[in-house]
Amino acid sequence: MAKNAENDIKYFLQIEKIYQDDLANIRLWQNLKMAFDEDKIWIKDFDYVQINSIEVKSIPYKMIFYEKSGKLFLQSSRLPDRNVPALLWTPIERALPVRLPSFNHNYFGVNEVVNINIISSESEVEAFGMLTTIATLSAYIQTAPAVRLQNLHWTILNNDKVFIIGKPLLPITGETFWQRKDFLLPTGYDFDLHILSDILANKLNPDKDSFVIWNKDNTYFLIDKNDFQNLSIGSFRGYVIK
Repeated sequence: MAKNAENDIKYFLQIEKIYQDDLANIRLWQNLKMAFDEDKIWIKDFDYVQINSIEVKSIPYKMIFYEKSGKLFLQSSRLPDRNVPALLWTPIERALPVRLPSFNHNYFGVNEVVNINIISSESEVEAFGMLTTIATLSAYIQTAPAVRLQNLHWTILNNDKVFIIGKPLLPITGETFWQRKDFLLPTGYDFDLHILSDILANKLNPDKDSFVIWNKDNTYFLIDKNDFQNLSIGSFRGYVIK
């Protein structure tokens, strides 16, 4: 089989330093090296697949070069643009340390916007949590068999909503979440930088006594684990009667 020469080409990326935060999605690519040149950032050793990936294409205001005989050529050019820069190169993960924002720990802090993002994930994981309304749960639970509820726990939020955890969840309308340790993320989503999850957990939930519920708009709220009670017709009716 003929060898694809494009796979042997090494690519460089240049970006203004002020756009450093836009490099977050490639920070964990361990083959990459990074260097600073006054107000510019250089990253080298991209392979063909990486340089054409969605992660790189989504980086704005970039310049892409390929290397040949010690010269750099713009990606779409056959004329050399400059020499390979003589800089102090370091692994990109070390050059871009993680910086976590400050968080508001008030219960139900849904207005707190953070810089940790979730993105669509191809992994299929069984849902563990559900956010629904009291009315929706009431319509189902009145005739539900006890065995269908026995592995579930619930708590009330804001007087008109409930959060249910356990497996299998009920066949009712609601927002579903899957579990990553003490994080509950919307099903079909995951953190864009997995390395942040443990660090973030220690910041938000140091005592591990709460579930951290993450919303699709990258806000979050905490529910104390002790707030959950066994879901049963009796426990639900006990709330309704109050």
